[in-house]
Amino acid sequence: MRAQHYMLLGLVPIIMVSAFLNGWGTGGIFQAERLFVSSIIPFFLYSVLINSPGRQRVLMWICIAAALGMVYNGHVQQSSFNGSYGAGIGGSITVGREEMRISYLGFFSDPNDLGMFLVMNMPFVAYFFARGGKLMKLLMLAVIVALGYGVYMTGSRGTLLGTVAVVGIYFLINNAGAKLILFAAFSAPIAATLIASFGGLSSSEASAAGRLDAWYDGIQMLIYNPVFGVGMGNFIDRHGIVAHNSYVHVASELGVLGYSLWGGALVMNMLVGYAILKQFNHYSEDESETEHADETLVEKYREEVLLNKVLFYSMIGFMVTAFFLSRQFTLLLFIFMGMQMASHFRLLKMRPSLLEMFSGKMVWRSMGYSWTVIVAVYITLKVGL
Repeated sequence: MRAQHYMLLGLVPIIMVSAFLNGWGTGGIFQAERLFVSSIIPFFLYSVLINSPGRQRVLMWICIAAALGMVYNGHVQQSSFNGSYGAGIGGSITVGREEMRISYLGFFSDPNDLGMFLVMNMPFVAYFFARGGKLMKLLMLAVIVALGYGVYMTGSRGTLLGTVAVVGIYFLINNAGAKLILFAAFSAPIAATLIASFGGLSSSEASAAGRLDAWYDGIQMLIYNPVFGVGMGNFIDRHGIVAHNSYVHVASELGVLGYSLWGGALVMNMLVGYAILKQFNHYSEDESETEHADETLVEKYREEVLLNKVLFYSMIGFMVTAFFLSRQFTLLLFIFMGMQMASHFRLLKMRPSLLEMFSGKMVWRSMGYSWTVIVAVYITLKVGL
């Protein structure tokens, strides 16, 4: 077990204590149990059992196939839309009598969740495109077009921004320094929100002004209940709708303690992934040692680094879309976090020096960095309200 496991496990007692302090003890037990069973256990299983690149690739193919099935189903919904309903699995979500947003089953019944899944699959497609021959490249080009079409059909502005962000951050990381990357990551959500506030959102969602109001109320809940928050599930009771921001939602409901654990685990995964891209991207820091290393081991390490890169950008897709959606405890997050962490474990076995990225100092740093998102929200509120 690593720090991220303990951090997410730490959410369970905090959820119960937070609910008890807010007068809903039995509800806290129910919420904690649901999180443990439906999110934390899958995270543990994925992070431990995906112990080979082959298993990871199989899961990636399954995700791509599932995404294409959802896009096809969405196309059926779109083409059969009669002004109020579109045929297909899961039906459809309509806005007035003009706009139709595709949906599916389970936690994909919301177009935003479906769009998020499509965005997070795009780096998988890029991986197989880079490794394949001409036929595979043509196939993957067709797949990426299909996923883009699916994102369009969801009508989710958050997932559209996530798509743009994955591409933009890819080129930024490859061509810019760490300070510029940090500045862009901090300022981009602010700029995107302010731009959206001028153009407005689709009629099926809250307006941009309403979204800012939700963020404002969330920050106020955090200020007046700083340690344990207002209790998991209580944001809607107090505001009426979700926060439309996963980070604000967690901070307001679980306070400093809960958000630091949730955000810290997420950010730590990303910091480790970034360090592998930039610092641990070769089998050994010593070039002469690398030259004399077993070529098979070197190739295996390169493959693992590439898989880490793919999962890193998939999680970028989540982090950007989560800034505009309340999807803080979706199963999708914990599955992809588990796959990303499994990649880190495999690399750690090949490169023991990577262990420094899991130190106590890194845990505190990750928790601190996670609060930059809340600062970005605060600045957005100051400018936009």
